[in-house]
Amino acid sequence: MLRRFLSLALLTLGMLCATASAEEPPLRLVVGFAAGGGVDILARLLAKQLSGPLGRAVIVENRPGAGGTIAADYVSRAEHDGNTLLFGDTSLMIAPFIYPHLNYDWHKLTPVGMVGQAVLTVSVPGDSPFHTLPELLQAARQAPNRYSYASVGVGSIHHLAGELLKREAHVSLVHVPYRGAAPATQDLVSGQIPVAIASLPSVLPQLQAGHVRILAVMTAKRFPTVPDIPTVAETLPGFEATPALFLLAPAGTPAKALKALETALPTVLNTPELQHQYLEQGSQVRYMPAGKLADWMKAQQAHWGGLIHDAHLTFNNP
Repeated sequence: MLRRFLSLALLTLGMLCATASAEEPPLRLVVGFAAGGGVDILARLLAKQLSGPLGRAVIVENRPGAGGTIAADYVSRAEHDGNTLLFGDTSLMIAPFIYPHLNYDWHKLTPVGMVGQAVLTVSVPGDSPFHTLPELLQAARQAPNRYSYASVGVGSIHHLAGELLKREAHVSLVHVPYRGAAPATQDLVSGQIPVAIASLPSVLPQLQAGHVRILAVMTAKRFPTVPDIPTVAETLPGFEATPALFLLAPAGTPAKALKALETALPTVLNTPELQHQYLEQGSQVRYMPAGKLADWMKAQQAHWGGLIHDAHLTFNNP
């Protein structure tokens, strides 16, 4: 009788726990870019893997616009109950220089951890006369402002990476902003623009088709899926322009919720499946704990802010 009672008690307890877990609200990863884009896809891959270790559903919520600042503003005002996170990227540290009247302060968001890094490239049309980055830079030095480069928009990390290349290589290139990767890539393929600072996923299909040539990647080391393509640093030692992806929580999020996330995150990022999925998307898993992430973000804001100042860049956003 006692054994039957204990069995029934354990069964009841299990049912209660399952019910409690089922009733727990999902964790929302808020993304500042449209569904189907590069950042969105990476967020969804992470959300799927996080669900198991956290024991709760993890969903992605898109709030696109203004370079990710709409999503950041939303998360800054969200309930600090452990149910909302921002899946942010490096543009968050650039935004204050572009939008001087933001309604939030990213310094007041709570770092959870870095999850990955994306890859930017220096790309040219497939029939370009330039086969190496040194060839392009030499031509640009001999003919200042003759060559232009495309980016996905004014103030984007692509734009600033191009400005960093100009500064470090001592060349003059004309910036041509586009409204997104698709039109920029289209004009690159057709030869309407001679150079583009483009994300690896946006040009990789065109590289494989022979319509685009990637002269260099902007990561510190060669990227595993395109090991034959050199880095910019091989021409300009120390050069790096690598957008990062990270999680931030509203200020005041309970320590228990943060601890659960900080425990699950490195475990999930260490799985071969997620690492392979990120590589397929032209990105790479990189974990950085909350404390180091906070310092890294401050350093990145100072780095890009210094470049904006040195290049005398101005933005007309309200």
